[in-house]
Amino acid sequence: MALRIRKDGRILCAALNPPEKGDVYIDDGLSYSFTVELKVFVTTECDYHMSHGGEWWLRGTEPKDVLIDKFYYE
Repeated sequence: MALRIRKDGRILCAALNPPEKGDVYIDDGLSYSFTVELKVFVTTECDYHMSHGGEWWLRGTEPKDVLIDKFYYE
């Protein structure tokens, strides 16, 4: 569940997005803390996530038209 933060600010699943110059890489351990324990980063349900590029957002900054997995708001 590693993440890449792009220069443009997008947060992407590292498994679904190849590295680009300037990416900040967040390893599995740290991303687990941010996504599962603290729920700082949020994303869509798994099937949608996997088929739409694996984008993540800082909680509270996700686009209005994106349905975030309910896990992050429980």
